Amino acid sequence: MKNYKAWIFDFDGTLCRQTSLRICMALWLAMYYFFRPARLKEIFILRDWRRLREARFCAEKKNFRELQLEELTRRYKISADVIEKILYSWLIKRPLKILRFFARKKILNVAKFYQERGVKIIVYSDNPVREKLSAINFFPDASFSSDELFCMKPDERGLKNILAKFNLKPADALYIGDRDDRDGACALNANVDYMDVKKFEALL
Repeated sequence: MKNYKAWIFDFDGTLCRQTSLRICMALWLAMYYFFRPARLKEIFILRDWRRLREARFCAEKKNFRELQLEELTRRYKISADVIEKILYSWLIKRPLKILRFFARKKILNVAKFYQERGVKIIVYSDNPVREKLSAINFFPDASFSSDELFCMKPDERGLKNILAKFNLKPADALYIGDRDDRDGACALNANVDYMDVKKFEALL
């Protein structure tokens, strides 16, 4: 594999196995709301949040996250603060308790090995990621979310901003992800080399 100055990783589905985690979280959701039918609409809030996030990637407006919240407050007649609590509980707080069981430990160990030898290790996710990184005991040189960079993959502006922050050229970095339509397209648009996480893991 070519020597790169930086490895840039996606998080969900890349540093952690997404399918197994989602099955576990789906079972947790089902059990939790089975005993709380009066709060069942919270499941639909979570569903619509994900759908809006997928539908509005590449949004040119910097406040796309606020627009998502505004849309859900209109649909469900619930305050933004309550929606934020629901999102944090199910998208951050609860997954933190089990993330370590789904981490791709081989990749994490190899990344740490190369980080100690000077390769910049960066994580770039469409979702908030810092607490998740702590939960799997992984500490890259930097981490970024699309909310911070004001654009979602496959918009290449976020990736280009990351390169600029570290004075990196596109040829200096390798982007590793799990979705060709988002991670792969983002890398292609930024002229950065891309590798699917399964292929990357097989090379280790």
